[in-house]
Amino acid sequence: MTHPSELDRDVVERDIDNPAGREFRELLDGEPYVFAPGLYHALDARLAEMAGHDAVYMSGYSTVLGQFGFPDLEMVTMTEMVENAKRIAEATTLPVVADCDTGYGGVHNVRRAVREYEKAGVAAVHIEDQTTPKRCGHIAGKQIVDRETARSRFEAAVDARQSEDTVIIARTDAYGSANGDWEEHLERGRIYADAGVDLVWPEMPDPSREDAIEYAETIHETHPDLELAFNYSSSFEWGAEEDPLTFEELGELGYSYVFITLYALHSGAHAAYEDLAAVAERGAEAQWELEDRYVGHETESHHELSFVDRFQEIETRFDPQARRRIEESEGFSEDQTDPISTADRDDEPREEAPPTQDD
Repeated sequence: MTHPSELDRDVVERDIDNPAGREFRELLDGEPYVFAPGLYHALDARLAEMAGHDAVYMSGYSTVLGQFGFPDLEMVTMTEMVENAKRIAEATTLPVVADCDTGYGGVHNVRRAVREYEKAGVAAVHIEDQTTPKRCGHIAGKQIVDRETARSRFEAAVDARQSEDTVIIARTDAYGSANGDWEEHLERGRIYADAGVDLVWPEMPDPSREDAIEYAETIHETHPDLELAFNYSSSFEWGAEEDPLTFEELGELGYSYVFITLYALHSGAHAAYEDLAAVAERGAEAQWELEDRYVGHETESHHELSFVDRFQEIETRFDPQARRRIEESEGFSEDQTDPISTADRDDEPREEAPPTQDD
């Protein structure tokens, strides 16, 4: 018999390989900046890869609104967020950066969250210094934890990772919170850098060019090698600015990771609403118009987007009867990959189906 005191106390820890984290680090080191569109489901990640992006971002607000219909008020649990991250990571070869909110509690919760996200296959996580429950950085009512609590949160996250390649991003909401200001925003960035995080994300309350420049220049006076993250937030109307920041400018300032939190959600919601409104108004005519847009486009075939041919190949390899069933039935296959039309039918007479046992 073995007494608990004799057991390995590090049984929950594992050395794991994180190739996605390694790839993300290589991108950060080798590119002027890395851009990742915000998204919330597996198909968007696959579309982003098709479109030529280098990384994707599992946005917290996008996830809670897109998957649950909730506002970003930390109403979704760590396990639900990790499950979504896992689905996204499994759908793409791109590195996935994932929202880890506040770490979902104390230091033990933070440590578990980091490890659960690592097991899900993400390249990086970001954790913020708000009180729990947190809220979107652009919803009024934000408050930050004290410096000591925040430092311990990020030190715990850095220590918890089971792969040195996993990227830890610290977000501070001090500027614009109920109990913070600009100087605290800067000092929090320094504290978190000293805690060992890989990047610091200073959340901004508006699209100010001056603030972005001042933050980068000031913090680099004390931490010249610190890499920064920038939220090109969907809450702001960048195009209305007289001289809006560009991704390239942000990269030159040291914001090596740039992302748009709700990019795919806004894009998808706009397109889906317009088409849903059209079909409500014009019926089948709207479907024909939609077909005119997507037939011949890269997104034309939902069967190809979901890799049906790959799964059929696996099926025929292990199921001796699968190829016969595929060849003798209608639908997507090696021989029929285009949208189905009656023009595809020949003029041979229909064969009567054999009688069933009940006929």
